[in-house]
Amino acid sequence: MKFNLFFCFILILSSFGCSSSDESIENPINNDPKNIMFIGGTNEYYAINSQNGQLKWRFSVPNGRFNYSTAFYSNNVLYVGCTDSYLYAIDAANGNLLWKFKTNEAIESSVYVSNNTVFFGSDDDNLYALNAATGELKWKYTTGFNVSSSPVVSGDIVYFASDDGYVYALEQGSGALKWKYYAGSLYNSSSSSIIQNNLYIGNRNGNIYNINKVTGELNWKKQLGSSIEYSSPTILDGYLYVTDQNSLYKIDAITGNILWQSYNSGSYSSSPFVNENYISVNSSSGNITVIDKQTGNTKWQKAIYSNSAEAVSTDGTVFVGGGGSNYVYAFSESDGTEKWKFPIKSITTSAPVIINKDGKVVYPSKSGGRD
Repeated sequence: MKFNLFFCFILILSSFGCSSSDESIENPINNDPKNIMFIGGTNEYYAINSQNGQLKWRFSVPNGRFNYSTAFYSNNVLYVGCTDSYLYAIDAANGNLLWKFKTNEAIESSVYVSNNTVFFGSDDDNLYALNAATGELKWKYTTGFNVSSSPVVSGDIVYFASDDGYVYALEQGSGALKWKYYAGSLYNSSSSSIIQNNLYIGNRNGNIYNINKVTGELNWKKQLGSSIEYSSPTILDGYLYVTDQNSLYKIDAITGNILWQSYNSGSYSSSPFVNENYISVNSSSGNITVIDKQTGNTKWQKAIYSNSAEAVSTDGTVFVGGGGSNYVYAFSESDGTEKWKFPIKSITTSAPVIINKDGKVVYPSKSGGRD
C-alpha cells in the first residue's frame, strides 16, 4: 500500500457534481488527437497540451486522489480509478463525466480496456470487469487481499496480481480462473509484463518471476537486492529493466542473467520507462534520472521532489509529475532542459498518459495499457 491561477469556466454537472473543461482540445479527440497529456492529482484530473503545458480541461471530484491509478484511453474515453472508490469514465475531448462505478475501497490499480470491457482492481480485494459503454458490472473476481497491481490482457486471458501473494489468470469473458501462481509476498503496484508466452512480475520479497502465461508454471526467478513492489518490469528488445529500492537492473529476459546494475544512493521508487536510447526513472530522494540504456550510466538528473511519480518519454521529451513540488514537468530527454512546467494544487504521484505528435498513445510502464 502506498502512502506517499489558471482561469477556467466550470460546468456543474448536476447529476454528478463534477467540473470539466475550460477550452476545447486543439485536435479534437474524434479526429486524430495529438499532443495531449492526461495526468491526475488530488481531487482533479487534467488534460494538458504536451507541447506548451497549457491546460485543456480539468475534471474534479469532491474527495479523493487520482495519484495512483493510471488511465486507459479507448474510443475517445479516459477510464481512471480514484481513491474515493469510484472508477470514472471521462470524455477525453472535454472532461465531461460519462459514467462512474463504485467499489467498496480505494482504487490504486491502473486500468486496461479490451473487447468493450474495463478491467481494474480495487483495495476491496476484487478485480472488476465492466461494460465500457455503460459502466455496468459484467463480473468480479474476489481474491484474498488488495488488488492494487494492474491487470493486463493477452489473448483471451486477463492477468493480474493480488497482495494475497498470487498471480491470477482469468478468462476475460467470464472471470473463470485458468490458473494462479503463489509467490508468497505483496505485489503492491508491481504489475505484469507479457512477451510471447512469458509473464514477468516482481514483488516485496525481491524476486523477479518469469511465469509461463499459458500454464502458470515458473520458468525462472531472480533474486535482486530488495523489494520490487513499486516497480513493474519493462521488456524491450529481449531485455528486462526493473528497479528495486537501490538499483536499476538490465536483465536478459530469456535467461534471467543480470547484464548490468546501476546503483542509486537516493533509492529508486518507480518503474523505469524505457525507449530506444534512454531509461527514465524516479527516486525517493526526489530526482528524475535519465540513464543510458546500453551502459547504465546517468546522463542527467533533476531534483523535482518526484515522490515516486512515474515518467513517460516520447517526442524527445520526458513528462513527469513533480510530487512535492506541485508541478508537472516536461524536460528535454537529451539534456534535461526544462521545456515547461504546469502548476497543480496538490502533490501528485500520478503517471502521465500521452497522445504524442503522431497520435500514438504512450503509457507508463506500470500501467496495464503500457506501450
